[in-house]
Parts: sequence; structure tokens; C-alpha cells
Amino acid sequence: MHLTTRRPRRSSAHALAVTAVTASLLLTACGGGGGDSAASGDAGAPAEAAPKNAEPIEGRPTPVENTTGEEVKISMVGFSNNPYWVSVQQGVDYANSVLAAQDASAEWVVAGATIDVQTVNSAIQAAANQDSQGVGFFIAGEGNCQTVEDLAASGTALGAYNTLFPCMEEAGGVINYAQDQVAAGRVAAEEMIKATGGEPGSVGIIVSQFTAPGSEQRRKGFIEGLEGSNLTVVGEGVEAQDSASNTFSAAQNYLQSTDDLVGIYATAGGPFGAAQAVAAAGKQDTVKVIGYDITAENVEALRDGSMYGVIGQDAFGQGYNVAIELYNSIVSGDEPAEVLQPAESPFVTADNLDEHDPEKLPVGTLGAS
Repeated sequence: MHLTTRRPRRSSAHALAVTAVTASLLLTACGGGGGDSAASGDAGAPAEAAPKNAEPIEGRPTPVENTTGEEVKISMVGFSNNPYWVSVQQGVDYANSVLAAQDASAEWVVAGATIDVQTVNSAIQAAANQDSQGVGFFIAGEGNCQTVEDLAASGTALGAYNTLFPCMEEAGGVINYAQDQVAAGRVAAEEMIKATGGEPGSVGIIVSQFTAPGSEQRRKGFIEGLEGSNLTVVGEGVEAQDSASNTFSAAQNYLQSTDDLVGIYATAGGPFGAAQAVAAAGKQDTVKVIGYDITAENVEALRDGSMYGVIGQDAFGQGYNVAIELYNSIVSGDEPAEVLQPAESPFVTADNLDEHDPEKLPVGTLGAS
């Protein structure tokens, strides 16, 4: 029996050319945080191995039975520049263990440390050319959607995570599972106003890059959320390239240059760097740090009081849910009712941390990454 697909399988004539460099990147699978930046804490600890032949996680997509008699291969493309990736990889690895019972696999593929549209497109194309029937990927911008349209038309199932893009639905993608990042930015603003007691003061913003869509949505949502409050943003924000060490330096600069600084908002990877800078200056009681992701580093900062709060984005589910939904689409031809799916995004402080700490909860629990 042959696999059921939503569209005709691509022909060999349609195969896309891929450079040797990109192909070698795609072979860098399975590793974990990785990268030279790991020594500074930017990449995070390697993901723990998933149990063999794991059971599907309740409350998440469940794989259908593979009655096709053929193997199914899913490639999940990610990067390695901050601890967020550890949680995404854990989701992929767990999905891989669950899918083993269905003669299927979900492989974690590292496309490097620098995220941009061209790199993501090359990684998607390389995975498709290496016989992956489904490819999940971190969407870096609308420029990825043309690649989705091209490959979906030839039979490859495509799924995106991290940022919601309407073009994924229009291009024929199966799933786009991600945080509503504008709304998350507004939540961060509301919480910053509460944390600072409504008193006047300045807030510094640290982003990954101004060209990164998700980070930019969070930045703009935050600025919108502060409208009408007593808090003022210092300039437009500064870039830190998802690096904890760069975030530390940026936070230090804010602390040294802004007398009335009451908060720092980090929209992307490495927010614990800002917490470390605030703690080093002895200002954790007067300067509130809000960031993203329920990572081990951020949990430690919440517990020691150097960080006020973080917003989760179900990073585990961005790996697990996307991989399982791609598999289901390939095997059954059925797709989720909605392509664009907002992920669970709790606001976590020291007060409710025990309800969200992944070290204290079953693996894959919603609200714990």
C-alpha cells in the first residue's frame, strides 16, 4: 500500500538543488544545544534522551495507525543559538519515540546558529531532497512561504513553528503552531506595569534582531501595551542576536545609562543574561526583568529573584505537535481543522513557578515550556 498524500508526489525533475554546505548542516542532527556558544550558556544544555517507544502525550495530537506498509520520515529543522532549542528538540525526540511504533521517525536537524529566510529555505529544500515526506521548520519570515507553496504542490507536507504567519495557510502548509506574539507582548506590558507598581520610569527592550518577525511582534505588542501607562521605552530597543552574553552587556548598558530604569524586557533568546546583569548590579528589587521561555536558566533566575517573569510558548509542543500532525497528514491525508494554531503562553513568576517548572511535571505538560 502506498502512502496517502494530499497532492501528487514530487518528481525527480522537480528536485531542488542544495549546496553541499546546507546538506552537511542537515546531517548535524540529534545533537542538542551544541555550538561554540554553549560554554557561555547561550545554547543551553543538550536535550535529554526521550524514552524508547514512548506513549502519546495526553492532550496533544495522537498519531494515527500507519497501515501503508511504508516508512514515514519527518525532518524538523531548528537552530542552536539559545536554550529555547533544547525544549523544541525534546519535543521532536519524544515524537520520534512515539512514532517508532508506527514505522515512522522524526529527526531533529540543526541548520546552524544564524537564522534567516535563505538559510531556512535551503534547509527545508535539503530535507525534502533527502526523502523526508514531511518537514517542520522555524519560520523566519514570509519569504519561507514560497518554498512551502512549491514543495506542498509536489506532495511534501510542511509545518512551521515559533511565529504565526497567515501565508502558511495560503501556501498549503499543514500546521503553523506558535505563540500569538503580539498578544504575548501586550501581556508582558501589563505585567511590567503591575510589577513596577504603576510608578513612572523607563524600560529597556532587548530584541534578537529587528528583522526577526517574532521578536519584532513581541516588541511592538509590548510598546502598544504600555500606551497610557507611566512607563517609557528607552529608544526603540537594542539587538542581542539571541545571545545571553550580548543580552547581559545590553542590560548593563541600560543600567549604567538610565537613571530611572525600572524594567528590562527581553523578547528573544538569552533573557537570563539580563537577569544576571541586574543581579550583579544589586538592583533585582528595583529593576524588573521579563523575558520568554521556561528554560532551566530562566527558572533559576525566577527562583533567585533576578528575573520577575517569563512567558512560555510551548516550545516542547512546537517540536512534538508539528511532527505528529505532519505524520498524520502524510499517512491519512487528514489535516488539522486549523492550520494556524496559537500555542499555550502562560505568564510565569516565582509565585506560580511550581505549576510550570518542567523539572516538577510530567514530560510534555502544557504550560511547562
